Amino acid sequence: MTTHIEIISGLGHKAPAAILVATPTQRILLDAGGSLEPDTADWPLPDRLDAVLLSHDHIDHIAGLARLPAGVPIYCSAVTARALPPGMNVHPVAVRGRFSLGDLTVTTGSSGHAWGGVWFHLDVPGGLFYSGDISMESALFHFEPPPPASVALVDASYGLYDVPQHQQLDALWRHVHQPVLCPVPPSGRAVEMALLLARRGAASVVMDEACREMLAQMAWHNDGSVRPEVQVELRRLADQLPPFHADAPIILAADPDGEQGTAGELRRRADFHHRTLFTGHMNQRACAQHRAGEVDFCRWNVHPTQRCLQMLTVMLHCRLLAPLFTAIDDPARWQQTLGCEILTRPRFRMET
Repeated sequence: MTTHIEIISGLGHKAPAAILVATPTQRILLDAGGSLEPDTADWPLPDRLDAVLLSHDHIDHIAGLARLPAGVPIYCSAVTARALPPGMNVHPVAVRGRFSLGDLTVTTGSSGHAWGGVWFHLDVPGGLFYSGDISMESALFHFEPPPPASVALVDASYGLYDVPQHQQLDALWRHVHQPVLCPVPPSGRAVEMALLLARRGAASVVMDEACREMLAQMAWHNDGSVRPEVQVELRRLADQLPPFHADAPIILAADPDGEQGTAGELRRRADFHHRTLFTGHMNQRACAQHRAGEVDFCRWNVHPTQRCLQMLTVMLHCRLLAPLFTAIDDPARWQQTLGCEILTRPRFRMET
């Protein structure tokens, strides 16, 4: 049996996720992302698709769905399904479970990156693992260890950066001594930041409606992606969080690029003087603003560090690994660091 893999988008730099897996009987698309930058060319659509597997609801993993043929079966968690356009052929899957896809068995596990976020393991001979976006350091989201796979397509958005989350929290704490607006994805780091800031005694945090709604849903409806031990804290936080107001010292607001949603609305107000603090991916406009000293940046780990990538390769016992969503300027260093062969070409095949 030969399985062909084509990384249509997502190899070599931060780009939308779109990976085609072709077995002798099926053609499966892993994620269908949209661009994080305006006026960026779309990735080429593959011919004929039997299924699409979506890892989570962030735009660089789902916003390309509108370009796909109508009626293609889409497999994703119930939380991710809520973010999709109406009328799609959605098949909800468990955050932690298994389902059949033709003659394949697909295993899912909580990715640690977002509410409803999953990784996928396809039982092609040797095993194929696709991480979507993952984090193994989250205090909020559960990361489920995956089964072995000889080939791994892995989120490596931070490259070989290796500063742990607790140090990043210390750095963030130093930023919030002044009024700050943090543009955040509601289903991602918004709730975790609120949780950990509350643990440190920051009583001045508020969340916009989109983020607060996510907090309430996570507090009362765990789909398997939230750590069970934090739900009591989430309920307490939901009860005690002050109402949203634009004068609050620390504001967590959608959306992550700081141009749309509540964050964008606040930044366009002439009377709003909070410092904007980005904690995740910044588009080209935000990067230019940062270089000009107009905004601040403090990374909040929602992707794997070098140490996490090393732990993951041990879990998987993988022979080949494709680092996704990052530049691979020194494959030999990656190979030495992770202890497996590094794939840098977009097309390859698995044979038995």
